[in-house]
Amino acid sequence: MNKQVLEFKKTNHFLYSQWDRSIDDQILVRVLPFVKCTKCEKDVIIVLPSFLKRNGFAKDEQTCLVLIIKKNLILTGYWCDHPNYLFSKEAGAHFQILYK
Repeated sequence: MNKQVLEFKKTNHFLYSQWDRSIDDQILVRVLPFVKCTKCEKDVIIVLPSFLKRNGFAKDEQTCLVLIIKKNLILTGYWCDHPNYLFSKEAGAHFQILYK
């Protein structure tokens, strides 16, 4: 796996978990062009199943891809079927939701 996708660099934490969590670079190439990095401490990107389905990467009708990004660094990523908890957990973050 590459240490960079488009203009985004992967942290070691992300690289270690990327394979285990089945987040292929192909998915990132389709998702990252739509991500707007802000100057906030963190950007939380929630990629809804409708967006993933349109691009051929949906796991099912409920599972979202969650990426945590700081500037142009991908800190972590994981699959989640209940992302609502993030809104209270990541109070100081900037949220982006990618859909259709």
